[in-house]
Amino acid sequence: MDSSETNTKPANGTTQDPLSPQHQVHSPDEPLIAREDLQPSELPRSGGSRFHEEVTGEQGKNAFNSERPLDVKPTQAGVARGGQEDLPMGKASFLDKVIGKAEKVIGKATHNDDMHEAGELREAGGKKAVIGEARAPHD
Repeated sequence: MDSSETNTKPANGTTQDPLSPQHQVHSPDEPLIAREDLQPSELPRSGGSRFHEEVTGEQGKNAFNSERPLDVKPTQAGVARGGQEDLPMGKASFLDKVIGKAEKVIGKATHNDDMHEAGELREAGGKKAVIGEARAPHD
C-alpha cells in the first residue's frame, strides 16, 4: 500500500465521500486578519477575557461588581440576602439540591432572574439561605 492510498481511503477500506467537508488552504493573496488589524468594534464580545479588558477597558461581571436579584450580596464567607455577615452557614440537603437545581433551570428558561437566584441559593445553602436565615457558600 503506497502513501496515496492512505490519504484517499479511511482505515475501514471505503472510499472518502466527495461531499464531506475539506480543509481550505488560503492562497497567498488572501491574507488572514491579524488581531491588531481589528478595530475594537470588530472584536468578539467576551466579558471575561484579559484581551477584552485591555482593548475595551471593561471588566467582566462577577458577584462583587454587579447587582444581583433578591438583594443577595457577598459576605466575608459566602453570600447572603442583604449581605448579613452574622448569619450561620447554610447546609443544603439532597432535597434542597434537587429543588434548587429545578428552580435554576426553570428560572433560566423563563428568564426569571429572581427564581434563578433563589435556585442557586437553595442549591448551595438550603431553604434557610433563600428565606434569609443563613448564608450560602460562594458559587
